[in-house]
Amino acid sequence: MKPQVVIGTMQWKNNTKCLSVEEATDLIKNCYNENLLKFDLADMYGNYTTEDLFGQALSKSGIKRSNLKLSTKCGILSPGTKYKVKAYDTSKIHIINSVNNSLKNLKTDYLDVLFIHRQDLLINFEELESTLTELKLSGKVKNFGVCNFSTYAFEALNNKIPLLTNQINFSLTQYKALFNDTLFQLGNLNKKTQIYSPLGNYFDKNSNDTRENLKNIINSLSEKYNADIDQILLAWTLKVPYKITPILGSTNFQRIKEQINAFNLTLSTEDWYLLLEASRGVELE
Repeated sequence: MKPQVVIGTMQWKNNTKCLSVEEATDLIKNCYNENLLKFDLADMYGNYTTEDLFGQALSKSGIKRSNLKLSTKCGILSPGTKYKVKAYDTSKIHIINSVNNSLKNLKTDYLDVLFIHRQDLLINFEELESTLTELKLSGKVKNFGVCNFSTYAFEALNNKIPLLTNQINFSLTQYKALFNDTLFQLGNLNKKTQIYSPLGNYFDKNSNDTRENLKNIINSLSEKYNADIDQILLAWTLKVPYKITPILGSTNFQRIKEQINAFNLTLSTEDWYLLLEASRGVELE
């Protein structure tokens, strides 16, 4: 199976890690050399600094902008240096200003995809349609997507302007998209399904959701399929037949390469349901 993946940048700059321009440059070049050409950003990543880091690294890499596919997001107002309270903003003035700022930071004149980062509680679909249409006609944005929209909101906006995908949180430990029709909707519309945090909270030591039984089963399946835990977790998401495209968020390129081997792994249907039951802690009805 040809790996359809996106390289995530959310962890490039956070409270515990900050890639240097040189490290970011090496990561971009390594991905490019392995034909991993899609990168996922957001205006507010790294407290509104990751886009600039990426832009500097891309310039230093010597890779032509046209050889990569860059997506970014806007719409979340993150509290801190710029905003007093966390909020959502999908007004025309905010989106236009955000896009222009992203283009400046990324040192490019267009975005391959612009995502609306969250479903604004004050969303005005007519204004949003007008804004996105203006960006499309200007050439600043080629395509659009949304993140974590309800099925109703996705349908409402998709009926006004074509959306590539609804980027969602989906993994073995975050499986609600299986039961709220989000995955079914995207599959029915023949849309790609971008998923972030595809490993879920399995490795989160502070999580109460990862049960000991699940760990035991995954360890057993790792031996059965001769695969590491990352590959088992990713293979579980990839078995869902709705054009799953995982966003791989590691900053360790070797780990990214190993994770991609999950595309060569096909879990049996029984094992897939065994993992789901262990994660949920109850049988299916």
